[in-house]
Amino acid sequence: MTLRLLSLVCIAVSSASALAASPVQDNARIDSSASAYQGNFSVNQAAGDAVQQSNARAIAIGSDASASTVIRQSSEFAASPARDASAAITGNAFSQGNGLLGINQAAGASTQQANSVRIGISAIPQSIDDSILSQQSVALANSSDATDHAPGSRQVTLGDQAFTGSRGVIQLNQSAGVGNRMANTLSVRVAD
Repeated sequence: MTLRLLSLVCIAVSSASALAASPVQDNARIDSSASAYQGNFSVNQAAGDAVQQSNARAIAIGSDASASTVIRQSSEFAASPARDASAAITGNAFSQGNGLLGINQAAGASTQQANSVRIGISAIPQSIDDSILSQQSVALANSSDATDHAPGSRQVTLGDQAFTGSRGVIQLNQSAGVGNRMANTLSVRVAD
């Protein structure tokens, strides 16, 4: 092997090791989107691995009506903590809107997010339960990675003009990192 070819092989091997040691970069960003939304509006945005997101809506009207939602999320994902994750909602995103808004935004790995709204108008009252909170997550450390990796950086940003002037129900789950679990639930039961 010539000296020049040997040098190129050494450079390629050292470059591959340097790239393997750098953290994964997961970036989720919503900038100046969906202003003046109307009605039922749902957004799920994820950057990363094994992210589970749900926006569930149930409305029932009648003499014996019953509105219910059940969201079951389960995950066992081997996630390395060596990842740089950032989630941002900036500009005038979701401003001047009106209605029912559900947003899940995640950057990272093994995150579970759920927004649920249940509205029931009936002659018979209903009980309120916690079925929406049945999420299960196990964020496992990846045993094949080197143990000398430091956790990556995490950043969540919400701009000062986002959501301004909006009216109604706004549910927001926003996370950056590994193994996050979040749920927003709203249950309205009206006996007529």
